[in-house]
Amino acid sequence: MDDDALTYTPAGVTRTRARDGDAWRRAGVDASFRVLAVRHRVVRGGSEDDRAALADDVRAWRVHRAAGVGIEAAGPAAAGVHVVSVLGAGPVAMRGPCRVLWADGEGFGYGSLAGHPVAGEEAFRVTRDPAGDVWLEVEAYSRPVLVWARLAGPLVPLAQRAYVVNLARAARSLHRRRARRRPGTADGGTMPA
Repeated sequence: MDDDALTYTPAGVTRTRARDGDAWRRAGVDASFRVLAVRHRVVRGGSEDDRAALADDVRAWRVHRAAGVGIEAAGPAAAGVHVVSVLGAGPVAMRGPCRVLWADGEGFGYGSLAGHPVAGEEAFRVTRDPAGDVWLEVEAYSRPVLVWARLAGPLVPLAQRAYVVNLARAARSLHRRRARRRPGTADGGTMPA
């Protein structure tokens, strides 16, 4: 088997942002996939610099690592980069091999490779709304493929949501640390969410 072959189709659907369930289906994601679309405010009243710094944290795997996720990657997220996310330790660690499909100024999306417990795609973006709030947005479509993941059934979406909450906490922590280092301000001029 080609170790670069994605384990699902259609690929690349996360490239276009924020779809409702019907739009995902029109894009070719069939009903066997669970769709996840979650956003968490990371910074209240942030600047474009705050957004860009957090997007860089996402692409450089700092948010994942700060959330306790082991990351095995040769460099930052860029199209074609292989990454293995590791949750847990030792023989019970869950390893999720993926290939980055796209990366831009907001974040990146990657797709599952052989050995991942689910088949599908996930995108991580950092956006800023008109009020200046900075958000971590995570979108995914996936279905379990490994036996234990299929048996976990309804627990998988709950675990995915908990994972995103943990990523948002880590992003807030990274932002607060960066804001404390800015000369002349106590919080960098922004309030964490």
